[in-house]
Amino acid sequence: MKFTSFSAAALAAALLSGSTHAGFPDEDDSRLSLQLTRKLSNNDQKGKHNDNDNTIDLIVKYKNEEGHTFADSFDKNGKGRVISQKRHTETITAKINDMDKLKKDPNIEYVELDVERHAFPNMRGYEVVAGKGGRRLSEETPYGIDMVNPDSPTPRLQQGSTSIKVCVVDTGYDNDHIDLPELDPNTGGFSPYEGQSWSNDGHGHGTHCAGTIGAMGGNDKGVTSVNPDPTKFSFYIGKGLTDSGSGSSSGVMEAVQKCVDAQANIISMSLGGGAPTNAELEQYREHYEDDGVLIIAAAGNGGNSGYSYPASYKYVMSVAAVDSNKNKAGFSQFNDQVEIAAPGVLVESTLPNNQYAAWSGTSMATPHVAGVAALVWSHFPDCSNKQIREALIASAEDLGAGGCDNEYGFGLVDAKAAYDYLSNRGCGFSVGETLGGCNQCAYSIAH
Repeated sequence: MKFTSFSAAALAAALLSGSTHAGFPDEDDSRLSLQLTRKLSNNDQKGKHNDNDNTIDLIVKYKNEEGHTFADSFDKNGKGRVISQKRHTETITAKINDMDKLKKDPNIEYVELDVERHAFPNMRGYEVVAGKGGRRLSEETPYGIDMVNPDSPTPRLQQGSTSIKVCVVDTGYDNDHIDLPELDPNTGGFSPYEGQSWSNDGHGHGTHCAGTIGAMGGNDKGVTSVNPDPTKFSFYIGKGLTDSGSGSSSGVMEAVQKCVDAQANIISMSLGGGAPTNAELEQYREHYEDDGVLIIAAAGNGGNSGYSYPASYKYVMSVAAVDSNKNKAGFSQFNDQVEIAAPGVLVESTLPNNQYAAWSGTSMATPHVAGVAALVWSHFPDCSNKQIREALIASAEDLGAGGCDNEYGFGLVDAKAAYDYLSNRGCGFSVGETLGGCNQCAYSIAH
């Protein structure tokens, strides 16, 4: 539900005035802080708001156990959840007029809205493939696979000997699909949403994204993928979004944390929203800089220059969408954080109940990049997440204006070119400061 203009203004004032937190450290503070203010005051931001009891879902960062206890005392439904013990963050449901009390407590570092996050398919580009029920009787290679890992003039790059774990944070995963690897029902994923299992996908978006990364090849069924041999990579599933295709920032963050706990190398997120948050920024910084995880997310489908998050945090690779002719998709957002491009128009992949469909969106482009990252990394296990990121963007096929640009980033991801880049350079090179977008590769290219 959207807030009324009065409620939005009140929330903006409550959240942004007198905060004990300095803002977005190590980031473009002015841009992110201004954008958060604008999103709240212009009534653009959604959160879980119950008109009957005037409560709102919040993310709270506490400084110590006293702050934790104090925050819990305001939780109205008794279902507050710790997002990260290490970062001292949790989500609670509180009265709107209690926010100022929380914010002013010396043991609380900050309070912010638990904002909405949602999937990024562009349903205008949807079509069921293979006839009745979207079922395929034989295997096909979607055009996007050929674009990011072509089989000519040289053979397609095959998976290496090191298994890379890819976590898909989305609407879930059809664990019974005949064309997808079957995951352990006890350890293969996580859902923060009561009554909704990670191994069921009531929406289809997560299953579609997973199919691009790892649908099984050589089984004469459906489609193949960037990583067609399930014995040479692994999935972990974080149900960060509900079966409706939407969810909360805290739900996504919990799913991401479980991915890291499960030792995922890559996190693929075909989701986002328009407002940045402190809690997300801190989490992605930690996982990228400290935990060595490569994080990849969709740039957004607004067809404008707006920033979507988490893609526009500098610790995340922002993915634009192109069509089969390598032209930017009209819906693909463009800005200075776009880093790389991949096929995202009428991409064929798996859907629940052994079905298949062609969907469009930066959501569909993102798993191409995540899949290529896993494929390349499987050959160079000694490389860091930062080196894999650099290899992908330094070797991308330049599209659009010469060099990196806001529409395509560094260009179309290319598995064999990234492999060649690391074959020639190895994993001993230095990577400069994390900057994101067109600035990301500048240091090491110059050195």
